[in-house]
Amino acid sequence: MIESFFDMGTTEPPDGGGKRARAYLTFPHALWQAFTRTHHIISKVGQKELRRHGMTVNEAVVLFTVLRLKGHATPAAISRQLFWELHTVSEQLKSMEAKGLIRKVRDLGRRNLIRVEVTAEGVEVYRRSARRRSTREVMSALTKEEQLQLWGLLAKLRAKALSELGQRGSDPFPPPDPESPEDPRDLNSR
Repeated sequence: MIESFFDMGTTEPPDGGGKRARAYLTFPHALWQAFTRTHHIISKVGQKELRRHGMTVNEAVVLFTVLRLKGHATPAAISRQLFWELHTVSEQLKSMEAKGLIRKVRDLGRRNLIRVEVTAEGVEVYRRSARRRSTREVMSALTKEEQLQLWGLLAKLRAKALSELGQRGSDPFPPPDPESPEDPRDLNSR
């Protein structure tokens, strides 16, 4: 197992007695750093392409989620699906409504409930953005077998993290099995 430390230099507490500070990096932490940095870099590649469609990664994620939830998309449901704070979802929805990508409508059965719908403009923007080449290009670095292995490993990590959060039985997307009946490509046929 890889374990290392980095000398952070001398810290100077108020009493003047300096001590050497060290930061330890265990293998799991190094792996986490590699994972988060890789995610960030891949997101930047995707964002670059999305900008050409006049949208952000967050807008694409919300549009996909609303389409996936069909008539059950509420701010709270979106928040649960994305693991975002409700106020973050609300701000994102306000911005997207101002751009004409979504609309918020009152539920006829429950007046205090707001449903989120994707507008025709939002569907069109999403369809154009869903054809992104960048995601396929980055993932082409892995063979189909490696992609399936990565899917399984990520599903395992997600299940453990959900367990740590006490979120057993939640409906995460993508599903743990890439061969599940819910296929995100179905959205492109709408």
